[in-house]
Amino acid sequence: MTDVIIIGAGVAGATAAAVLGAKGIRVTLLDARDPVSRCFKAEKIEADQAALLRKFGLLKSMLPVTGRIRAIQNAQRGKVLYSQPIEQYGIHYHDMVNIVRQGLPAKVDFRIGRVESIETGPERQRVRTNTGEELTARLLVVASGTAAQLCAPLGIHRRMIREKHSLAIGFDIASAREVAFPFDSVTYYPTGVANRIAYLTLFLIGRTMRANLFLYRTSDESWVRQFTRNPAELLEASLPGLTKITGPFRAEGRVECAAIHLYKAEQFLHPGLILIGDAFQSVCPSTGTGLSRVLTDVDVLTEHVPHWLDTPGMGLEKMRQFYDHPGKIATDASSLGQAEYVRDASTSFSRRWVSQQVRLHANAWMRKVLPVKKPVDRMEEILD
Repeated sequence: MTDVIIIGAGVAGATAAAVLGAKGIRVTLLDARDPVSRCFKAEKIEADQAALLRKFGLLKSMLPVTGRIRAIQNAQRGKVLYSQPIEQYGIHYHDMVNIVRQGLPAKVDFRIGRVESIETGPERQRVRTNTGEELTARLLVVASGTAAQLCAPLGIHRRMIREKHSLAIGFDIASAREVAFPFDSVTYYPTGVANRIAYLTLFLIGRTMRANLFLYRTSDESWVRQFTRNPAELLEASLPGLTKITGPFRAEGRVECAAIHLYKAEQFLHPGLILIGDAFQSVCPSTGTGLSRVLTDVDVLTEHVPHWLDTPGMGLEKMRQFYDHPGKIATDASSLGQAEYVRDASTSFSRRWVSQQVRLHANAWMRKVLPVKKPVDRMEEILD
C-alpha cells in the first residue's frame, strides 16, 4: 500500500507526482506509455504558469528546450498596434512531460500499465491493471486527460457544454528569405468575423517559429482541408497584411489540428478520489488558460494532501476541501467564461466584438503615451 496513486502521467499527473514526491509522500504514478510521443497540446507557458512551475521547482529543467519570449507584438491590418513585455516560454507538450518524468523524486514509483478498473472508499482505494496487479493507496488521483471511460462505472459523467467548440491548428513556419524573424512572438488579429478566426499566434520554440491558429470551424469543412494543404497562402488571404509584419514565409512540416470540446465532470464527489486537469474540466486553448487550470489543480491538491494523510480516512469532507477551494473555483470559472467570450467575439458582429476591437486599439494608444516597465528577465535570473 502507498500513500497516493495517480492515474495518468501527462502534465497534470506527472507534475502532481513530482511535487508530492518532493514532500516525502509515497506516490505510485501510472501511465500506458513512456516516453510521451509528439502531440499537439499546450505549446506555451504563460507568466502565471511559469510562476507555478518555478514554485514547484520544475521550470529550470525545462528552459533549455524552450523558446524565450520577452515581448509580444500585437498586430492587425499589417501594423503593430503595441508591443507587450512579458515572460513566456514556447515548449512542445511532449518535452514538458518527459522532462518532468525524468526528474521524478525517489518517492515516486513510475509504472507503465493500463488501468482496468478502480474502486474507491473512505479508507482505501484499489486499482487493477491489465497485468492483473492490484494496487492500493489511501488517495486516488485521476489525471487521465480527456479519457472518460475509467470513471464511468462510479457514475461520474461529463456534461458537454459545447461539442466542437473550437479548432486549434499548429504548424512551423520559416522565413522565405532564410533570415531570423525580427520578433519573439506576434499575436495577429482578424479585421472581421467572416472567417471565424479568433487570432493567430507566432512564437519561438527553441529556434523554430511556431504558429497556432485558433478558430471556430470543424475539421471536416473544406476551408480547413484547404488550409492544411496550403496554410501560408490561406493565412495571408484570411489575415490581410500579415506578411508586412512577418515578411514572406513558408509553412514547414506537418499541419496539426485538434478539435476542442468544452465539458465538465459531474457526480465527481467520491471518498478517496480526486479528478484534476482535463479529467475534471476541459479548456479552450484560445484563452491561454489550459496550463493555468492544470497547475492550479496541482497546487491546491498538493497543499491539501499532506494534511489529509496526517489524519485517518479519506472521506467526502476532505475531497470537498479541494473542489471548494476558492482559487480552483475561480480558475475553472474564468477559463470557461473566457472561452465563451472569445468565441462570441470571433463569430458574431456583436457588442462584444466591437468592444474587443475598441479595447485592442485603446491598448495600442495607451502604450504610446504611458511608459512600460521592463519585466525582470527570469531566464537570466534563474541561470545566474
